[in-house]
Amino acid sequence: MRICAVMLAFAALVAPALAREQIPAEERLVPFSASLPACDDKAVIDRIRARFASKEEQYWASDLTIVAVDRVRATAMRPNGLDLIPRRYCEGVATISNHKTSRIFYSIVEDAGMIGMSWGVHFCVQAYDRNWASAPECKTTRP
Repeated sequence: MRICAVMLAFAALVAPALAREQIPAEERLVPFSASLPACDDKAVIDRIRARFASKEEQYWASDLTIVAVDRVRATAMRPNGLDLIPRRYCEGVATISNHKTSRIFYSIVEDAGMIGMSWGVHFCVQAYDRNWASAPECKTTRP
């Protein structure tokens, strides 16, 4: 019992020394700008629509496309801290070409585009995550 108390006291003294300093990503040697497009930016929606159609055709032999994305709203901006890669989390309602609607969750990530040259998008259309890449219920795409 006494050994446990001594170990806890030691851990309480050492823990602050082990905590990492958080330096905002904009102040790094190779800084991020943290200037991400808005959730309803046409370029963001178009990229999601193109990648959804490509995935459906290539992997599922389906001709489904996203016709529209409505009720778009931001859900979080950099929720994991200022020192990590800037991300904006968004959600909306996607209308699919089969006349069904489904919730869509996506994040816009700085330097996650082609070879890290621009922003990238990670998305999940709730009823169409057929390979469970963001399972359960698109949870891994949300903040």
